[in-house]
Amino acid sequence: MKWLLQSLGFRNLRSVWITMLISNVVLLLIPVSMGAFLYTKVEESLENGANRSNQAMLEQLKLSLDSKLNEVDKLAQQIIFDPKLEYLLKLNEDQNSPDRYKFIEFMRDTLSRPGNITNFIQDYYVYFRNSDLVLKSGLLTDSRKFYDMYYSYQGMSYEQWREEILTSFHTMAYLPSATLLRRAEYDPMQSIEKTPLNVITFTQSLPGRDRKDITGSFVILIDESQIKEMFAQIESASDSSIYIVDGDGRTIMATDREPLPSALLSSINGSGGLFNHTLNGDQKVVSYTPSKKEGWKYVLVTPRSVFMQQVILIKKWTLMLFGLCLAVGLSAAFTLAYRNYSPLRKAVNTILGGKEWSGKLSGNEYEFIVRSIEGSLHEEKNLRSLLAQQTPVIRSNFLSRLIRGQMEVDASHAGGQSLRFMDISFVSDYFLVIVVQLDSISRFNQEQSEEQWALARFIVSNIGMDMIQSPHKTFAVELDRDRIALLNNYSAEISDHVEQDIKDMAELFKNMIEQRFKIDITVAVGLPHTGAKSIGESYAEAVAALEYRIIKGGGTIIYFQDITNVDSHYYYPIDIEVQLINFVRSGDTDHALKLLDTIYMMNFESGSITPELGRCLFFNITSTFLKIINATGTDQNDILGPEFDLVKDVFSYETAEGMHNRMKKLYEMLAESLVTDRTDHSAALLQDMSQFLEEHITDANMGLGMIADRFDMTPQYVSTFYKKQSGMNLSDYIVRKRIELAKQHMCDKDLTNVQIAQLVGYTSDVVFIRAFKKIEGVTPGRYRENMLAYASDDTG
Repeated sequence: MKWLLQSLGFRNLRSVWITMLISNVVLLLIPVSMGAFLYTKVEESLENGANRSNQAMLEQLKLSLDSKLNEVDKLAQQIIFDPKLEYLLKLNEDQNSPDRYKFIEFMRDTLSRPGNITNFIQDYYVYFRNSDLVLKSGLLTDSRKFYDMYYSYQGMSYEQWREEILTSFHTMAYLPSATLLRRAEYDPMQSIEKTPLNVITFTQSLPGRDRKDITGSFVILIDESQIKEMFAQIESASDSSIYIVDGDGRTIMATDREPLPSALLSSINGSGGLFNHTLNGDQKVVSYTPSKKEGWKYVLVTPRSVFMQQVILIKKWTLMLFGLCLAVGLSAAFTLAYRNYSPLRKAVNTILGGKEWSGKLSGNEYEFIVRSIEGSLHEEKNLRSLLAQQTPVIRSNFLSRLIRGQMEVDASHAGGQSLRFMDISFVSDYFLVIVVQLDSISRFNQEQSEEQWALARFIVSNIGMDMIQSPHKTFAVELDRDRIALLNNYSAEISDHVEQDIKDMAELFKNMIEQRFKIDITVAVGLPHTGAKSIGESYAEAVAALEYRIIKGGGTIIYFQDITNVDSHYYYPIDIEVQLINFVRSGDTDHALKLLDTIYMMNFESGSITPELGRCLFFNITSTFLKIINATGTDQNDILGPEFDLVKDVFSYETAEGMHNRMKKLYEMLAESLVTDRTDHSAALLQDMSQFLEEHITDANMGLGMIADRFDMTPQYVSTFYKKQSGMNLSDYIVRKRIELAKQHMCDKDLTNVQIAQLVGYTSDVVFIRAFKKIEGVTPGRYRENMLAYASDDTG
């Protein structure tokens, strides 16, 4: 009760009205508690009644079906214990044998359908294993023809049917429901009665005495639809699913396609019962009862909402009545408590009208009113200060959503009143968006830290807002680390030469930023639009124009109206591609590069190709590069390295010019590598490399990278080429040459090992010692001692 009163704003628990209110509420809770207790008893009684009703329906179903199964037992006993059957089971197949008439006689006298057999039994037949015959009323044929022409199971082959039903051992076994395909599957002229039928198969091995001595089988086909008719009343009445489960946990038949989970089956044991279970996320009530006759269990799965329908209805009305009584009771309690409390009540309610007071309450309501007023004044002051601090952030967020078209704003004077707290007001409903891309700030500041980027954005934003003169206005929005949008709002008295004015302003803005502040930018200009709702359209146009930076390059001004008329194709015909391939394969680097320049000029210098088609063109040129590698049998890793991603490398450049220059470099490397593979050129290149090594062997930077830069190749290709031509690993060769040179310097006693290491190209004596020991087998110090000792012995 205390928290309820505090949530309503009445924290002074020493008020007189609180005692009165608590007394009235306690009186109200007495009948409510009695009603709640009575409801629980009624709910329990109704649930027990529903349980008994469900169990009774299930028992009635069990008795009805068990009586039907008696027909199956009687028919089975009638056929199985016929004295002629055992003799026929021993006969072999022989169409000309006089014993064949005995099969016909047995079919006529015994297998004719008895009069007391109902439609519950669809059909039955006897299989004779030794003679491979199947007998049923009016039919004698072999098992293969019987399966193909009369009865077969959907999804089961002849061999499976023969193995699982006819020749396996079964004792009064009922098999799960399956689809029986009858002659109508093969002869569409037959009646509808011959269409597929779901049946439960009863099978009994013959003669049934020995599991190993199986000479035949008796099979009864039970019409599943007859059983479902028995289930229909229960199923429709309770929206339930009914399952018949045998002693092995197999579902013999079910009215629902969804099988019972193993967790539920493990709970079905004993002499019957009822329990709750969650099935596929739904609450179910499971009732079951066993049948002693066949060892079956009858399971009824009912949605709990249906099973407890009456209980839920009563619960619903009870809760509604409880809520109504509680509302009326509480209203009466408050009314009585306020009867002598009305003067202060109006004052307290006025103060607490939607506000929260955090001061410590003490004393009576008058002190509470005084402190509440003081707290409200202090809170209002804090809110105004906080709003002033957050205004720049709110303004930036608002403008960012506005230019993206995510807001609808009334640009009129009346609509602008609501934006004044952000210092935003529009002079008209005529807008244009300019997007500025900061390409580089390296000329502005070499550091390029986040602070310098922020300073660059500040400069661009302020210059952009100052470029337009009154009565027009410009609002700057930072979109990203290197991108700014300028929302230009022109007055209603805009001149007829607006397009030329916009171009003049854009050029002046770009020149000032690049020349005075050394910030390289690209400017994209959308079209002017009328109406605040169309600001997003102008922004989308400016972004689309900025995409053409890949075509026009950075440091340009791109107008949306200049990119509306572009070609939907690019120039790279098949004969040009073949010509490029031939130039590269023949090692004609100059003509290959000139052809690449021609392709670039034909497509990009006109400026009429879209960025998407430009990327497609470079994809094709990259594909040609890979075709040459594959056609020449060149290992890509030798030229580009194992970790090199060709496509990612080419498309890492933001402009078409950058991609073009990179492709020229790659094609030049490929052409030269193909020339290098020729014997005469390889020998000359190996000689040049060896001479370069001799001249720079003591350079601390000597390695694959230095040689690759000297000969304009990749380190991987240099390593592969040198080893292929000289038979020696390049790194090992450098180490051996340096060790030989170090051994010559060791004759000078004045040089330390550290000095010798530096003289031969090692920056670290540790690396030198390790390399020396690997080649000579001893450390430099030990080698030097041995050398000096040997020299003194010779002198002596």
